[in-house]
Amino acid sequence: MNSKRENSVLNKGRMEVLGLVSLKLPPPWWWHGSDLENESGEGAIFCAYKDEEEPGLDIAQIIVADVTRDPDELNISSLDENSAKDYDRFLHRDIKKNLHNDGRELIKWMSSQLIEKEKRKILFTEYIEKDQGKERQMIALRMRVREFNLVIMGCFDIAMKDELLVPINNVIGDMFLLPPPSFSTHKEK
Repeated sequence: MNSKRENSVLNKGRMEVLGLVSLKLPPPWWWHGSDLENESGEGAIFCAYKDEEEPGLDIAQIIVADVTRDPDELNISSLDENSAKDYDRFLHRDIKKNLHNDGRELIKWMSSQLIEKEKRKILFTEYIEKDQGKERQMIALRMRVREFNLVIMGCFDIAMKDELLVPINNVIGDMFLLPPPSFSTHKEK
């Protein structure tokens, strides 16, 4: 794995992103990580390739982004079932438009679900897009972590779903939130 990143660090075999999330990237693929930075947010993207020598188009991706600065990304903790349905309709239109503008195509939209887990609300969205002739399954989780709006996405080639579905779902399912940093300057003797 390429290790030149600032928004993520490798710690005991797991990638820690923005000091907020820890995840484990599965073998046997070659993973390349890089920072994401734009006016709407920051984070990291990890792309999986079959072969390091001839990477070509990645076969899977994991993205973790703090999108708090993006006015279109809501604080999910404030949603209820009705507002989640409204937001799902907005996301559907917005993603379809943005994919089209990027030369990609929305193939199938599966309605978002608002899930409450361990006193945290998560908006779970799935859709299929066509990118460079390949159909890709997208899995997105939106949640509030501390004072940040996070989007965590998994993506994989549908043609390789037998190989990739379980590992990508496991990355998301095995992900955990990191505790806030300690600001104590007290040193034990």
